[in-house]
Amino acid sequence: MKEDEVSRRLATIFEGELQDHARSIERDLLAIERGPEPAEMAELCNSLLRSAHSLKGAANVVGAQAIEAACHRLEEVFQALRDGRLAPERTLFQTLLAVVDSMRQAHGGSERGGDVLRGRLSQLDADPSETAGDPSPQPPSRAAIAAPRGEEGVRIAATKLDSLLAQSEQLLVARRRADLQDGALAELRNRLGPWLAQWSELEQSLAKALPIAEPSRPGAGEDAADLRRRRRIRRALTGHAGDLRRIAQDLRGFGTRLGADRRALDQAATALDADIRRVRMMPFATVCDRFDRVSRDLTEGGDKQARVVVAGGDVELDRSVLEGLRDPLLHLVRNAIDHGVEPVTERRRAGKSAVGEVAVTARLRGMQVEIDVADDGRGIDLAVVEQEAQRRGLGATARPPALVDHLFQPGFSTSRSVTAVSGRGVGLDVVKSQVEAMRGSVDVVTELGRGTRFRLTLPLTLTTIRGLLVRAGGNTFAVDAASVRRLLRVTPEDIRSVDGWPMITGQGPPTILVSLASSLGFDPAGRADERAKIPVVILVAGGREVAFAVDELVGEQELLVRNLGARLRRVRHVAGGTILPSGRIALILHAGDLVQGALALREDQRFPTGTAAGAQPARRHVVVADDSVTTRTLMKAILEGAGYDVVAVADGMEAWRSLQDTGADLLVSDVEMPRMDGFALTETVRGSPHLRDLPVILMTSRESEADKARGLHAGANAYLVKSAFDQRVLLSTIEQLL
Repeated sequence: MKEDEVSRRLATIFEGELQDHARSIERDLLAIERGPEPAEMAELCNSLLRSAHSLKGAANVVGAQAIEAACHRLEEVFQALRDGRLAPERTLFQTLLAVVDSMRQAHGGSERGGDVLRGRLSQLDADPSETAGDPSPQPPSRAAIAAPRGEEGVRIAATKLDSLLAQSEQLLVARRRADLQDGALAELRNRLGPWLAQWSELEQSLAKALPIAEPSRPGAGEDAADLRRRRRIRRALTGHAGDLRRIAQDLRGFGTRLGADRRALDQAATALDADIRRVRMMPFATVCDRFDRVSRDLTEGGDKQARVVVAGGDVELDRSVLEGLRDPLLHLVRNAIDHGVEPVTERRRAGKSAVGEVAVTARLRGMQVEIDVADDGRGIDLAVVEQEAQRRGLGATARPPALVDHLFQPGFSTSRSVTAVSGRGVGLDVVKSQVEAMRGSVDVVTELGRGTRFRLTLPLTLTTIRGLLVRAGGNTFAVDAASVRRLLRVTPEDIRSVDGWPMITGQGPPTILVSLASSLGFDPAGRADERAKIPVVILVAGGREVAFAVDELVGEQELLVRNLGARLRRVRHVAGGTILPSGRIALILHAGDLVQGALALREDQRFPTGTAAGAQPARRHVVVADDSVTTRTLMKAILEGAGYDVVAVADGMEAWRSLQDTGADLLVSDVEMPRMDGFALTETVRGSPHLRDLPVILMTSRESEADKARGLHAGANAYLVKSAFDQRVLLSTIEQLL
């Protein structure tokens, strides 16, 4: 299952799960308010706790932070009710029911819904007497939602522009599907032509074989009944031939009309998309308006003088790109002034102007934009960087490009002191992560005593790319064509090993060669003919080039980029997804991640050779137990995508039955489940003579050290917390255990 489809399914599933748990909480609250017996009261409170806990885990999976926080607070209130530390008063239930209503509203992601929910939660912290009154959410006033009258212009919210763009993109998808249908119709007409010719020949042959003339002599030849039968056959054949010719004629007419409609749709969709994109375009200068204030604040009262010069402010970029650039550029400008620009006396001794200059420049390069942040300061002392890297055990090397990369490590800093601006190693790692999240790359050039330049290379828009489609590991992927340097077909004779690295040496400068499938964690497809030429894509990012061997070069086309959602944004090497005209989903790969990841591959992962065609390793069998259908769906998708066979069940009892019936290579279990929880399931597995060595991973929202110790004491091999869920950690843990 592809990531984009998983995101849509998770959102739909969570909506249903939210409604179910909300109804359950409402029902139990109303039952408690009616004054149940003590035994029933305890059971109702336990039911409330289970519902809140399950909903909290599901909200964590889909990134609904406001709902997750609300569930955590509700758990505390429900525990206090169960333990008798909180009186079941009417005002309390009014507030709790209002919180449930607000959780439903907050699921839409609107700012007002989140504010209302936070307001309701704050009432739980107040004295119950202060929460009296009608706590139900109030609709916004007419004045708050009505457009002001008498305005000369029209203001359009950014969200509406995003919605228009999304609908325009859907129209473009429909246009490309219409192209496919047009091609399918042409193929049908092409197939019908030879069929008509064959039918005509068959009709002539049957006419000779089935004569319908009267016999020449009375009583000679077939009898009258046979003659009538042959005439009926001839009439039927003639009628069918006429029907086929009319169908062919109708298809030609339909094809002509469809072609005209398709061209009209193409023109309208293209024009609409272009107009919407023009409306979304904003000048680069709009993200530079804070730089003067930053320069003033950082140099005020100190011994530095600096100015920020912006060039290319009229270069227009998509609003989403500019919004994503705002924080990275601010980090770089502050870093240039604080780290790069020297004090006035030092600059004068070096023969420089007393006022340091930070130049921010934007320029277009084809379908990309290059943004430079350059200062004329002291530059980066790579010797200091190397010392710090060695101190931190980062495997420093004497090569300058690799040394500069250390600057982007979280927490890495060469500053001798900590200030309000720098010294904590926070900033450049944020720049890199945010730029790469926009399918961009960062390149650094520095010269001691002369200054440093950071170059950000990004696409003009985040919604569409000109993409190259390739096949690797049995899947179709896309890469931004702007990152493709060359396409090659190389023979095994063109590949040489240099210091353990496969290198293409026969066509241009030597280039490192790795398998794209291996880089993505797939098994490379075997080649039937080991002497055949290998399709290769050379990608460039951050000033580095790496050649990736693929199974097939599919083609190049305009692609719509789909966000994979917050829960899947940590997927390695993936920048988004796209829907192909065929309706299939392809992942869009991040060129920067691929290049960087390729340079870190082990020797046996770089370019496997001699893989037997059709040889496939045995798939491992994993059982996933979780009472949240949202979490089960996500876990099943992640593990199946990693090549595992997965059975997902709703509680510990079902998991135990599955293990007894079919066995497994590994068990991943939640802790809070009905009938048999994760601790009991683990203890049962460890007590089984046949399953006691089965690896067990517990994944839960319980974060206390006591719960972790209990899980490990029960026999779990690993204990992972859902609030810090990272699929890479999960897959790495499974790989180690297997």
